[in-house]
Amino acid sequence: MSKIGKIDTIVTGRKPILKMVDSIPDIFKGKSATGANRSTIIDVNELLNYEVRGLVSDSILRNPNHPEATDWTNKLLSEAYGRPLLDTNDLTCFTDMCYTTANKKHMYAANYWCVFAFMMDDYMDQIVMDDAGKQQICEWQQKYRTGKSDGKLGLDRLLVRTLELNRQYLSPDQYDRHVREVCEWMGTYLTVNPTKYNADHQMLTYEQFWIQRGKDNAGGLVFLFTELSVGLDPIEHGLTTDPIWISFNTAAAKQSILVNDVYSVKSEVPIGQAKYNYQYLIMWHEGCSAQEAVDHIVSEIHFQWELVLDFGEQLKEYGIPALSAYVDEAVHEVKGNHFWSTICRRYSWDPKYSHYINTGE
Repeated sequence: MSKIGKIDTIVTGRKPILKMVDSIPDIFKGKSATGANRSTIIDVNELLNYEVRGLVSDSILRNPNHPEATDWTNKLLSEAYGRPLLDTNDLTCFTDMCYTTANKKHMYAANYWCVFAFMMDDYMDQIVMDDAGKQQICEWQQKYRTGKSDGKLGLDRLLVRTLELNRQYLSPDQYDRHVREVCEWMGTYLTVNPTKYNADHQMLTYEQFWIQRGKDNAGGLVFLFTELSVGLDPIEHGLTTDPIWISFNTAAAKQSILVNDVYSVKSEVPIGQAKYNYQYLIMWHEGCSAQEAVDHIVSEIHFQWELVLDFGEQLKEYGIPALSAYVDEAVHEVKGNHFWSTICRRYSWDPKYSHYINTGE
């Protein structure tokens, strides 16, 4: 029998959940790091041996309006890095499965940023957080604030171009939110990397973990392009501070984080990143196996899905057509991310090429 108790999955009269930390299961709340059940260091290789049980994704088709999307990605990568590069793991598939817009310019802008974000995310993972590394993160933040860079990396060219596109197609408020959230996301690497490579094995509490994941997951940025996909500018309807709006997006982002974690950890173990992972955290605190931890996360995924649908229905009751379209598109994005995670989370980073390579798994 599992060492982990059951979580309450009943969603009735749900109060707003404004932060990811607010939806931590009661059985995990208030546990201190020193109270962990593990007395010895966990072998992270345990995370290579588990099944994802009780979780089935819908089959999501690629957006049929943009058959040339992968060619867009290959061209933008080749232009940025100055040599022919191919999207060998089909990162474009993420954009294709998450957005339904028929507007080619909007889809191109969303795809461009998503490719930049994948590349930037893995690039920052390689930065050692000494004084020079911290300075480098701050420099990237400044580049993003200004939309300018005199750097020579392919990432520099990707950054300048994606901000040009975002400035062109996002509203002033959306652009401002986008830049602020990207800079915050970049800033989390100042604290995330020491956690990933923590030689002393000091594990976070559940609260600390979800406060951090609430900042570093970039979900708000993904859903900002959902706004673009359906032509919704939330500020026009006073939504940016609306508690139900915030709760819906928070629930959707957390559901996607949990799904990504159960499918991506096996690619993280070989490159030393498995300790900053929900499965590992549960194994540490609860003294359980990787399989028990994953089984629990699956139950949380189902719970988060109920929250997504519940808050989405509450938003539809506002009677705003563009908002209702956003809810449907965001639900599609969550499903698209889930399906993409099941088929495309088999890549690794090759610093020699500053690009993803197929692991052949």
